[in-house]
Amino acid sequence: MPCSKKVFVTGATGLIGKELLLPLTQAGFDVFALTIDETNPSVPGIHWVKGNLFDELFIARTLAEVQPSHLLNMAWCATGDYATANINFDFVRAGLTLLKHFAQNGGKRAVFAGTCFEYALTDHPIRETDAVEPPNPYACCKNALHQMAEMFCRQNHISFGYGRIFYVYGRKEHPSRLTAGIMNALREGKPYEIKFSQLRRDYMYSKDIAGAFVKLLDSSVEGAVNICTGKAVSLAEYATVLGTLLHRPDLLVLKQEPTSQPLTIVGDNTRLTQEVGFVPRYCLEEGLREVVEEN
Repeated sequence: MPCSKKVFVTGATGLIGKELLLPLTQAGFDVFALTIDETNPSVPGIHWVKGNLFDELFIARTLAEVQPSHLLNMAWCATGDYATANINFDFVRAGLTLLKHFAQNGGKRAVFAGTCFEYALTDHPIRETDAVEPPNPYACCKNALHQMAEMFCRQNHISFGYGRIFYVYGRKEHPSRLTAGIMNALREGKPYEIKFSQLRRDYMYSKDIAGAFVKLLDSSVEGAVNICTGKAVSLAEYATVLGTLLHRPDLLVLKQEPTSQPLTIVGDNTRLTQEVGFVPRYCLEEGLREVVEEN
């Protein structure tokens, strides 16, 4: 019997995307994962589809062949100068192209990944109904795609959910990211300086984020949903937990320099826990322990 839940996934090799594969299959999805890589991990239930997200003819042909019931769009650039890069605008076009061909081939449920940086950031727990005020092309393009995708789905009778991700840590991070930077320095016996260690942020393990997206995809919940823990941790505490796991907390240089950044950025995860029905599995130490052991 053909699987009644067939999902086409983009961004499946990214920091969060690679953690989606197992929970998607466990939730009963037949997974078709887009990739540009020559080699990919062999995972039961995963059909790797080699091609370019920005090639509309390829996307049209592939979705006509796969005819997925579900679409999970996680693809975006989040390294280097991503906040101001022109490629952000290309991802808007690619997201709308995906939806167009998804609709043409009978798609029923789509979920896209957004960011907390779309919000007008304040020190109180941020709710999905709070104002948006994207400060750069990255956040602006995410928010624009959200608005257009939601309208497109409404017009074409597609159920649409949108997960706004807060702060992320995970396995095999890019060296420029905070967690990888701390680990690399401490393992080399070098000091690591954090200038604004007083800042408090809502960090969530990439495995929990992936689990939240799978649960959202497999639900009927529509609109924006914060993907977060609902708890803030200071950068000092975050770095200290990591330093302790690496047995070198003495190498951390924790400063509290003045900054115009909000002291606290934390999400309200009421929709995630009560409507979607997802509760994070990992506490900070458990998640960071796995990251340390697997990097």
